Amino acid sequence: MKMPMAAYGAYGKKLSPYLRLAAAIVIAVLAVFALVRAVSWHKLDESRRLLTMVNPWNPVSETGYSAKLTSAENGLQVDRACAEALRELLADCRGAGCRPLLTAAYRSVDDQLVLRDQEIQNRVDAGMNPEEAEAEVSKRIALPGRSEHELGLAVDIVDAGNPVLEEEQVETATARWLEENAWRYGFIQRYPLGSDEITGYGWHPWHYRYVGEDAAGNIHSLGITLEEYLSLFYSDEAAVVYDQK
Repeated sequence: MKMPMAAYGAYGKKLSPYLRLAAAIVIAVLAVFALVRAVSWHKLDESRRLLTMVNPWNPVSETGYSAKLTSAENGLQVDRACAEALRELLADCRGAGCRPLLTAAYRSVDDQLVLRDQEIQNRVDAGMNPEEAEAEVSKRIALPGRSEHELGLAVDIVDAGNPVLEEEQVETATARWLEENAWRYGFIQRYPLGSDEITGYGWHPWHYRYVGEDAAGNIHSLGITLEEYLSLFYSDEAAVVYDQK
């Protein structure tokens, strides 16, 4: 009877059971090492994906990012990476006696264009000249192609008792709960008070961005913006631009 090829050495000599066992162990260890390394690299790539920078100076088109969408509340969609965390955040917020209302999540380039044009037109109809209207809207609504909502990682959450996107939103119970707890679920308040020159946008107490629990915890504890976090810890991976011209 012929022995299986695995039982022979390089020169056709039969390997002892001990050598065969040792060889099998080495192969198994190498396979496990390769699997662990592959999983580690996947997690690293995913964490960097969640930190994708989009702001007035870093358009979505230059990130190579493609949203992997799934359903959220109110007929809206988010990236699959943050869907479960968002469900837990909203459920726990309600469990604390608050009334969070998800008003915006993923938006396409076309959706962003329609929203921006409508906001500008509303101001023009109210008597503002077009240039002033566009300048005011630009502080609140990103140009198409430069909105985090196009990533599917950004959401707008307001209090159902006061569902308006105004700074007075910060006085609601929902906003207070989110400010204290959203980071525990991987979300950060993306445009905090006084960060206009860094983020490119005014204070948005309703706008939250998913970056993962580790990054959110660090950003919260340091009291910095995503731009500052990336420039401190991911300067080689993130194209962080501070030039507003």
